[in-house]
Amino acid sequence: MSASSKRPSRRIPARSCRGALRSAPATWTSSNAIASARGIPVIEDAAQSFGATYKGRKSCNLSTIGCTSFFPTKPLGCYGDGGAIFTSDDALATAAREIRVHGQSKRYVHTRVGVGGRMDTLQCAIVLAKLERFEWELAQRQKIAAHYSALLASLADRIGLPVVRPDRTSVFAQYTVRVAERARLQAALKDAGIPTAIHYPVPMHRQPAYEAMGVWPALAVSDQLADRVLSLPMHADLDTKSQELVVAAIAQCMKSRPGVTVAS
Repeated sequence: MSASSKRPSRRIPARSCRGALRSAPATWTSSNAIASARGIPVIEDAAQSFGATYKGRKSCNLSTIGCTSFFPTKPLGCYGDGGAIFTSDDALATAAREIRVHGQSKRYVHTRVGVGGRMDTLQCAIVLAKLERFEWELAQRQKIAAHYSALLASLADRIGLPVVRPDRTSVFAQYTVRVAERARLQAALKDAGIPTAIHYPVPMHRQPAYEAMGVWPALAVSDQLADRVLSLPMHADLDTKSQELVVAAIAQCMKSRPGVTVAS
């Protein structure tokens, strides 16, 4: 926000991943209404939610511009770097196409400043091949997530499970839980040969890059989630036996510390 005009910036980086990064779209009805009233275009960051839906509409089609990533760890991943931009605005689509090829509107004619943003042919071929089984992968991830939740139900007072609202779907790029003693549980799972990850340990308002923006308001929920989220093994080919081993290791760790709850 400009100190002189007090007007909002021209873009709102609207994250499609909320809370514990559960790979489901944000609440776009209110976000779009606020932005529309002020003439602000909204960019949907759908890097983790490609394939998810909000009120029957696909992620990447929920606002002015939708962006996704084809990095290997994303829902539809290639074997290197790649991504895509989605928009129904012809002018924005033209601008995006020109920017990706050094700002060229035609060969050797540079209409605007651009970048070398072409996705290489090999990565395109990989994405196209994986796209053929993408719907199957989405169904598998949702099935695996449901099985995790069923297995962990008896530990619900000790572990916060992901919740997906009825008006949207999640692609479960990760299956992320909340625990009060994360370091201890993560160490126990590591000792059992079970990999985990933290998405993410430092919230945006704690990042050094944003220190110059001034004093942030108290964001207690973000800070708490950063201290407690833990992502369990999750991929479309994860079998039920592996899930049962993961949950058994979690239960064993919890058993040794009775009384510790999510809210502790």
